[in-house]
Amino acid sequence: MTFSLDDIGLGDVVTPETLEATLAHGGGISEVGSLLLGLTRRDLADDPVALESVVVPDAWGESLIAWLLSRPEPLQSRENARPSVGAWDVHTVRITTEIFANMGFQFGGGHARSALIQYYNREVVPMLDGKFTEPVGRSLYAAAAEITELVAWTAYDLGRHGLAQRYFLQGLRLAQASGDRMMGGLLLADMSHQANYLGRYNQAIQLARAAQEGCKDVSTATPMALFYAMEARAHAGNGDEVQCARALLQAEKYFSKRKAEDDPPWSRYFDAAELASEGAHCYRDLRIPSQAMQFVGQAVDLCDPMYVRTLAFDRLVQAASYVHMGQPAKAALVALEAVNLAGPLKSERYLRYIRDLKADLTSFDCEVSVQAFNALVAEKYPLLGR
Repeated sequence: MTFSLDDIGLGDVVTPETLEATLAHGGGISEVGSLLLGLTRRDLADDPVALESVVVPDAWGESLIAWLLSRPEPLQSRENARPSVGAWDVHTVRITTEIFANMGFQFGGGHARSALIQYYNREVVPMLDGKFTEPVGRSLYAAAAEITELVAWTAYDLGRHGLAQRYFLQGLRLAQASGDRMMGGLLLADMSHQANYLGRYNQAIQLARAAQEGCKDVSTATPMALFYAMEARAHAGNGDEVQCARALLQAEKYFSKRKAEDDPPWSRYFDAAELASEGAHCYRDLRIPSQAMQFVGQAVDLCDPMYVRTLAFDRLVQAASYVHMGQPAKAALVALEAVNLAGPLKSERYLRYIRDLKADLTSFDCEVSVQAFNALVAEKYPLLGR
């Protein structure tokens, strides 16, 4: 049985107005805990108000300006607050975040998401209103920003874009309070990725450039490479080959200077395989298959087998590039490998890759391998395309 928020007495506490307040960036840091508590309660209850919330593009622009213009802010003393938070609590949040992130890479954002949201709601969010020293508070806000980013990504991966946007925005506010500019840049890069996915290419460019501008004096090389890669993806979506190549070259230049030991732990995933994957996506979107194939070959060869979702994405990019090269049979064979590789992957983004490829192959139903691909998709994802 599913209970609504009204059934459990929270209908008047967690209101649609509370949900919309999570679009704001400029409020006091003391408000973030209550905002996230309301948002996660709706999330846990599968409340349509949250799950069906829409993206508000203007909120991206308002937040990037607020973040760029922000200054260090003092943390309020909370002598009588509860719970009491120490360095070990912050460490526990970071370790737990890593565990859930690895599950997402392997099984998709839908896997164990309810467990992640429950942990976040019951353990992490209450800490934001707790008692802590200033150093612990800064670390706590940074760790909370990181797990909020993960929560946002799991919503994004399931196609709940309005919900994801609200988590990304509150994660950015937490990163700002922590003083961690690179984490703030990551949240802006995430929003750039989402804007690009939703076809908001110009805003995706602005978000990526804001990350670059806000971090250029403090960031290590790998995050900067990521920020430029996001700009390249947005230019590719816009069909601008020249600007895409320029941004991708900047990403490669920064990546060549990386010293992994100096990078923040969250940037470990952005390795040579991930950079190559971004290049492959760029040239797929630009429909320059020869370039896409060069990048995707590197991406597949270098990718850690643990990253099942990434490998599935890369294989489907490769398949799309074969279609663009006029080789639909080869495309379908590669796609068959990708679908079998993905297994029970819970990711709406993955399903979009499948839908897009099916559309590309519509004119080639006479090919045996295309028929086999369509049959496998119909068997594994019977609701796809309905």
